[in-house]
Amino acid sequence: MKIRIKVMSLLLAVLMLFGCSAMEKAPETTDVAINSLQKSDPGEDEYMNILMVGNSFCFYFCDELYGMLTEAGIKAKVYNLYYSGCKLEQHWTWWKARTANYDLILHDENGKTKVEGVDLEYAIVQQNWDVITLQEGSSKMRRGDPTTELAESAKYRNELYGYFAQQFPKTKLFWQQTWAYQVGFNRDGYAVDAAEQAAYHERQRAYALGVCEENGVARIPSGDAWKIVRDGGYDNLCARLAKDNGVGDYYHDGDIGGGQYLNACVWFASLTGQSCVGNAFRPEYELSEDMVSVLQNAAHQAMENMRVAQ
Repeated sequence: MKIRIKVMSLLLAVLMLFGCSAMEKAPETTDVAINSLQKSDPGEDEYMNILMVGNSFCFYFCDELYGMLTEAGIKAKVYNLYYSGCKLEQHWTWWKARTANYDLILHDENGKTKVEGVDLEYAIVQQNWDVITLQEGSSKMRRGDPTTELAESAKYRNELYGYFAQQFPKTKLFWQQTWAYQVGFNRDGYAVDAAEQAAYHERQRAYALGVCEENGVARIPSGDAWKIVRDGGYDNLCARLAKDNGVGDYYHDGDIGGGQYLNACVWFASLTGQSCVGNAFRPEYELSEDMVSVLQNAAHQAMENMRVAQ
């Protein structure tokens, strides 16, 4: 009888031990699973869920992008994981260290919502993403050779895109080709005249083409659209209403200058496959209908040029 009691007690202790261990090992809800987080096709959700992992070059036009998507009858949630001036290497470093330096800004039917002090893992678990985008810091290609820069950034691109693809194998991955600074920019020993603007554009373009080829991701040709507008004789795309920027800072996309709306047009066409020409959304700041037409057609032309080249 004593032996039976001892055996039963031992069995009960073993069961309790395993039960407690299982509860202790249960992952927290914010932890990222080792296997894919994507349990279904993201297109089955009623929303287009967009995650921009970037910097100020995918910050200002989010309202316009959301407005264009809504105008086209597309329910969307546009998330911007933002830190000003953040380069690709910095994104990678913070991802590895779980550094919570970002703001996560959501644009949806409820307006704009911001959560401060988050890391990449926090953003990743928010949605079943239809789209995830990356880009380089705009200062990266001020100087230097695109081939060299591609080799130096390969580790960061490969690991970040590989991680996104592992977690979300059905998600479309993009790279934004950013734009050259406006003529008149002069800072930290780097000045932009017409010749340097053209050379800067070509370096950024070559870098973007290399990224997309090496990583098998789609390109958002913002920089090409900017060049089309500029080749048409208009180079004031950075002009802003905001008092802290005066009439423009010569490199960010401006509202009244049309840069924000132009970027929104390119992103709309890239992410949806639809033409932006004829989209009836208009921003709160004033753009003439002639300028809207110029910007929509430039974005459309950049997309067509990219399709022909593929």
